[in-house]
Amino acid sequence: MRHVIIIGAGGHAREVAEIVRHQTQSQSELRLLGFVVEDRKVLHDVPDGLSVLGDWSWFDEADRNDLAVICAVGSPEVRKRLVERAMSIGLSFTNAVSPLAHVSPDAKIGQGIMIFPKAVVSTNSSIGDHSIINFGSTVSHDARVNSFVTISPGVHVAGNVSLGEGCYLGIGASVIPRISVGAWTVIGAGAVVTRDIPDKVTAVGVPAEVIRKR
Repeated sequence: MRHVIIIGAGGHAREVAEIVRHQTQSQSELRLLGFVVEDRKVLHDVPDGLSVLGDWSWFDEADRNDLAVICAVGSPEVRKRLVERAMSIGLSFTNAVSPLAHVSPDAKIGQGIMIFPKAVVSTNSSIGDHSIINFGSTVSHDARVNSFVTISPGVHVAGNVSLGEGCYLGIGASVIPRISVGAWTVIGAGAVVTRDIPDKVTAVGVPAEVIRKR
């Protein structure tokens, strides 16, 4: 039996919990225990019937041999910080992949991944560690999604696209084929990316234009 702990207890974390619950219907070796948070003020039950087990000190007494965690926080920067903290105390990671998503058997999937219902990850694409592919998003053939990327609901990433570490694509954004989006860059909701976007900027509009450095 592998016990799954979700780091975070916000709305995104509760959505990830729902995915894990769905997984347990066909993967009997998984059992979802609850949430662990940074802030002790959040030590309360959440609407979906699961409990916030405690803050990070909860791991001090836990048997880590049968534990696996998912860092379910939407912000790439915060997610990376929490993942590094989890790694520093020797925690291992698991994936939350909805049975209602389509993931090609030829796709390469990292660890700590969250793939939501109705998402598509196509042939020979790769999804880096601790990335999010949200509701109804598509990642087409040969695309490269690096670690800590957030792909929001309804995003479409075309073939041979490269998304740099930690970039954030807002709801409904699209990236045309063979385009590169830089590391830690934000693409605004509804934007259409038609040319390469550099690292650490915010780009919005149709076509997407850089409006500020981050």
